[in-house]
Amino acid sequence: MSSNLGLLWLAFVPGLPYLVYRLQEATFLSGLGVVVLLWIFYILVQKILSLLELKDLDKRAVFITGCDTGFGNLLVIKCLTRGLPVFAGCLTEKGAESLRQAAEFLPGKLDTIIVDVASDESVAKAAAYLDKATEQYGGLHGVVNNAGIAGSSFFDDMLTTGDYKRVVEVNTFGVIRVTQAVKHLVKKTRGRVVTVASSCARVGIMASGPYTVSKYAVTGYCEVIRQELRYFDVSVHILEPGFFRTPLIDEKIVQTRLNEMWKSVPANVKEEYGEKFFKESRDHESAMLHKIGSSKVHLVVDAYFHALTARFPHLRYQIGNDAKFIFIPLAYLPTGLRDALMVAAEKLSGAPVPENAMKKYAAPKETLYKIDDTTSKSSKGSK
Repeated sequence: MSSNLGLLWLAFVPGLPYLVYRLQEATFLSGLGVVVLLWIFYILVQKILSLLELKDLDKRAVFITGCDTGFGNLLVIKCLTRGLPVFAGCLTEKGAESLRQAAEFLPGKLDTIIVDVASDESVAKAAAYLDKATEQYGGLHGVVNNAGIAGSSFFDDMLTTGDYKRVVEVNTFGVIRVTQAVKHLVKKTRGRVVTVASSCARVGIMASGPYTVSKYAVTGYCEVIRQELRYFDVSVHILEPGFFRTPLIDEKIVQTRLNEMWKSVPANVKEEYGEKFFKESRDHESAMLHKIGSSKVHLVVDAYFHALTARFPHLRYQIGNDAKFIFIPLAYLPTGLRDALMVAAEKLSGAPVPENAMKKYAAPKETLYKIDDTTSKSSKGSK
């Protein structure tokens, strides 16, 4: 009782409550300041460490898939320029020959291998060749799973399981197939497995079913083997690029691919969506991909190279403004809020809506809300 009275008396001391409040506020702010400073210190240390590079790059052989064009092709050139020995997996002899010509005067040693990552036999043949060819390097310093396709990504109603299988066979099983075939060579050097996933593996986007499914699966696979391969001091790294202007999203290629897909769509599905919707959606999708796709493809190539050659590589690389400021933030939002924002974005971008879907499936309002008077009266009578 006496202690409570003492505290009550202190409350009437002029300025004391305000002083106590300011002391509490100062303590909170100082604590917050310490947290901010520690975070800044962490970022600076991470940045400095990320600049450190491995030595003897000319003795660290890497195997890269999907080198005919795009990121893989550019990565080969960058690696060779820095002196790394490169085994470049190409799908076609034409792509391999073009790459050999481009690399003719570069310091690194290039060896091209024709390999189809969707074929067990082709990958096994490439792995057998690598077993012998990498003996002089003591194995592989790194394997880069770069090969991938977009496939017939559009509305699920217009796709078949075959559309999904074709994309997953390359983007998912291709990664698994190659990694399993050559990771014993990576274990020898305590090297690295580097795989391209996608920002689509963070947030599912409408009309991208096969591609998104394949990249979610790839991310899951990499998460698993990262835990398993740490016993062998092998690190696993995931690239999560946004949209970049590569052949995958070339406007003409996208439109041609979708036109071919539309030809095989069942008549009842065409009726639901309407040809007008298809054409508008096709044009909107190809235009949007070109619009938001970054031309700075070197960012992806640089991330690949950093994952291979940095002393302290990142486990994940978010690449591109859309990945960093749209897809990643959206991934952390509650699902309902995220969906609402995506619907709003669709409306703002002028995305078309299927013509006949609601007409066909929506029940008439009178059916939904009308009360059966006969049933109601009979119910009252029975009471």
